[in-house]
Amino acid sequence: MNDFDSINPMNAYPSGQGGGSGSSGVPPSGPVDPTPPPINPISPQGPMSEKTNFSRIYQIIIGAVALFLIISLIFAAIYYQKANKTQAYINSVASQAADQKAKDDKVSCDAQIKDIKENPWTEYTARQEFGAFKFIVPRNWSQYEYYDINANDPYSLFFSPDTVRYDSNTRDNHSALQVVVSKRLYSDEISDLEQSIKMNMDTSSSEEKVTISNFTGTKFVYTNKDLNRKVGVIVLPYRDRALMIKTDDYDKWGDKYFTKFYQSFALTP
Repeated sequence: MNDFDSINPMNAYPSGQGGGSGSSGVPPSGPVDPTPPPINPISPQGPMSEKTNFSRIYQIIIGAVALFLIISLIFAAIYYQKANKTQAYINSVASQAADQKAKDDKVSCDAQIKDIKENPWTEYTARQEFGAFKFIVPRNWSQYEYYDINANDPYSLFFSPDTVRYDSNTRDNHSALQVVVSKRLYSDEISDLEQSIKMNMDTSSSEEKVTISNFTGTKFVYTNKDLNRKVGVIVLPYRDRALMIKTDDYDKWGDKYFTKFYQSFALTP
């Protein structure tokens, strides 16, 4: 047998190597497993990185919104506190101003009351068209002036402690103190008054001469049937017409107001 016959074609290893027995043909390292070992899967880095970046952006947005809300709440709280302080300050200033105004009004009112008590009368000047005659009236009384150059009584002045009530449809308007400038002559006014008193058979009436500011006229005190009380009328000749000074309640206003009223007249010729 040649040398090639001594080699076992089924054994890749020479005999006597590998510590095996005889011609078993088993390699010294044991049988060979043809199946490859398992390989652990490796996740691709691309998708994991995109997911991580999105999570971080979401967290940043949430944090920014939360920070904005916190800052907004802080500013809202500060504004609310300042608004309350501002409103309280405004209320305080308004209250102080109102108190001061009330005090000033009271001082002014007290001063006016004192002035009225010390100087209860004030001067009144008539229209220039009728000579601008002057007289005094109670300063806190209401006043009303009627002027119509075409009327029979073109100029009338009314003074009353209450509201003056004037009716243009009525010829005879009455007030506590009154001045009338008539177009009629002095003699005609005197004659009408004397006739009216005589017709009413007023036995309590009186008639006397009076002189006011160098003008001599006649003073009548009689009962007015419409008013059902005594009235006072002074008729003066004034610039070719009659000037009448009246009171609608002689018993009430006569001594305290009417006398001082008619005696104060300053008439110009």
